[in-house]
Amino acid sequence: MQKTLSVLIIDDEPLAKEILKSYVGKIADLTLVGTCRNVLEAFVILNNQTIDLLLLDINMPEMSGIDFLKQLKNPPMTIFTTAYSEHAVESYELNAVDYLLKPISFERFTKAIQKAVDQFRSHTNRTNHTTPIQNHLLVRSEGKWVRIDLANLWLVEGLKDYVRLWINDERITVHSTMKNFESQLSLHTHFMRIHKSYIVNLNHVSEANHSTMLINGQRLTIGSTYKDEVLKTFPYRKS
Repeated sequence: MQKTLSVLIIDDEPLAKEILKSYVGKIADLTLVGTCRNVLEAFVILNNQTIDLLLLDINMPEMSGIDFLKQLKNPPMTIFTTAYSEHAVESYELNAVDYLLKPISFERFTKAIQKAVDQFRSHTNRTNHTTPIQNHLLVRSEGKWVRIDLANLWLVEGLKDYVRLWINDERITVHSTMKNFESQLSLHTHFMRIHKSYIVNLNHVSEANHSTMLINGQRLTIGSTYKDEVLKTFPYRKS
């Protein structure tokens, strides 16, 4: 018997929550864990149990759904449910499964849920059959999707609200966060964060000491927060 997806609804509108609850109750693949009227309530639930899928509103008090998702270290699959279309691009940069505009029809809802179910089953099958980890990323830059070969990605550089990807001699700028890329690259042991602004591909590192690292001709500072972890990989002894 296949596992159903545990679902948490986060929405400050009582009517919207009731509609989503009724939709979830009609789909056999879903199990409703609870509903929250704000992200503070959601934090409590997520800290105490595993959630497979969030149905997440964007405009809410305390914190927006977008900012809430950015705060999560390992976020569940997420379908945004909102009355506003302007956040669609950013939602997909956060790897949202889908973006539903209110009022949401049941037909449109079921299509989004099918995407989530397919993604969940695909991940489960990969885990069960130890399928190799994907060796590429898809990122959105300058209005288009770009496939990044991780073997050629040697530096991820944080630039406030953007991230610069150094791929061979090319530079690609993405509207995203270092936390998001650190999460996406966490399964790849050859990527390491060495500074609040740097994630490096260890396969391209030619030299390292107690305070700096040389990678493709670039001398990078090792941040104090990350120094101990770096020195486990590159033991350094003073002469």
